[in-house]
Amino acid sequence: MRKGSPVELDQQRRRFIGSSLAAFGVASVAGLPAPAFANNQLSTERASKDNCSRLTELQVASMGINAPTFTVETPQGEMQTLTRQLRMARRYQDLLYLSFQNESSIHVYDSTSLLPRFEIPFGAQLGILKDFAVSESGDVFALFTGRHTITHLSSNGAFVQTIGEFGIDKPQQLNGPSSLTIDSLGNIHVWDSGARKIKVFTPDNQFVRQYGQARFSPVQMVRSIDGRDPIVVIGGNSGDQVWSFQV
Repeated sequence: MRKGSPVELDQQRRRFIGSSLAAFGVASVAGLPAPAFANNQLSTERASKDNCSRLTELQVASMGINAPTFTVETPQGEMQTLTRQLRMARRYQDLLYLSFQNESSIHVYDSTSLLPRFEIPFGAQLGILKDFAVSESGDVFALFTGRHTITHLSSNGAFVQTIGEFGIDKPQQLNGPSSLTIDSLGNIHVWDSGARKIKVFTPDNQFVRQYGQARFSPVQMVRSIDGRDPIVVIGGNSGDQVWSFQV
């Protein structure tokens, strides 16, 4: 149990108020609910089964996993224990990878026993984790706020390399990457919000191709990409549209 800051206490209070008002509202950053429809006639069941790795906050809560806690001191001088908010959750093979608010690590659990296995730490200097995907070897490919590249970390959190570069003039350049996934061939697909395209890189930083611009041009928002084959993209103003791309 760790001691938190007054900022974290305020965030916890705001989240409680927001969740009370929203009740069964839209999903948090931890994941998205099943889309209401798919404009490419891809069923939710097909998109999810043995392909997509993202879990919703509700799915994780139903597993009974205990989130990390921290303590804060109230203005009245009292110590209060709070629970960290789940931000992202993904399932790969027999492991669950969970990221919690204001933590510089990813918690890994056994998907059967739901017991903690290990943590993957990353340097706080990298910034706030926006999204991550895990390769078959256990390496982590992550996006951080303020960075226009993909950060490659080993399975124990050691920095390996950056993938891509900042810019708007060349296909291999990124400007606002916000979501990523790893396909069945091991390549990284990243949504580049600046270019409004999905760009594909190999794990050793070789640019492969880009795609999707024509289909996304009228869309105001892409929320996440997921899957191995097909690649599944969720977006639209209400987060209720799904696109599918074969690898």
